[in-house]
Amino acid sequence: MLRTRLKPLRLHRFHHFIYAFLACILIQAPSRATPADTEEASTLAKLTALRDTYTARIKADGFSCPIAPPSIVIDHTPSFGNYDNTTNSLHMSSWGELSPEERGLFFRIAGPKADEHAAHANFEEGIHHFVFVHEMGHWWQACRHALSAQNSYQNEYGANRIAIAFWREADPALARRMVSVFHGLVDHAPSPVPPGQAIKTFFNSHYEQLGHSPDYAWYQSYMSVTASEEKPAPSFATALAETRPEQP
Repeated sequence: MLRTRLKPLRLHRFHHFIYAFLACILIQAPSRATPADTEEASTLAKLTALRDTYTARIKADGFSCPIAPPSIVIDHTPSFGNYDNTTNSLHMSSWGELSPEERGLFFRIAGPKADEHAAHANFEEGIHHFVFVHEMGHWWQACRHALSAQNSYQNEYGANRIAIAFWREADPALARRMVSVFHGLVDHAPSPVPPGQAIKTFFNSHYEQLGHSPDYAWYQSYMSVTASEEKPAPSFATALAETRPEQP
């Protein structure tokens, strides 16, 4: 469910919806807040608060970053959440922007008798909590000059490792629920890794294609499960400290 995609120089492409006809209307009529506007404002406020909590935790653990906290943009992001290191912006989808097919994913996760409230709750927890913190992990990698142009697996695994460590301390129940979701996908979906191929090598070699594939969720889930099984489990501070540039 967590389809997060990085590119070597520009992390993700973003598609902004521009409603030109609305501009014409707004010139002639007083602006009125729509439900979409209200949802966007509410989402932005919640994510801004989570971003600030995340950066405050970093500071409390004795770390600093030469890069400002990323700006947050609410738009329709195909992978639901993306950090762009070229603009230092973090793009997140809102529930109202999702297509029926995209919403269907969260209905399936919620169960066969799920209503929209349950599906929306799964979206909020999976995307506006876990994926958002995963993307903040990419920002931290940029802070530490640890984004690798050649090793996308390292980028993604590291961001998942940071996210799991963060939520284990901030909300252990949420962390357990997310790991359970990841286990469910890995345990019940066939591995998309071709026989005889090493997962890291295959992922790095086919990263561009995989980023547009339904199989991408399996890879993200596999990384999250693997990170969750590390012994001893790294603390958030340890995950931050161990985010380092790739050695040649």
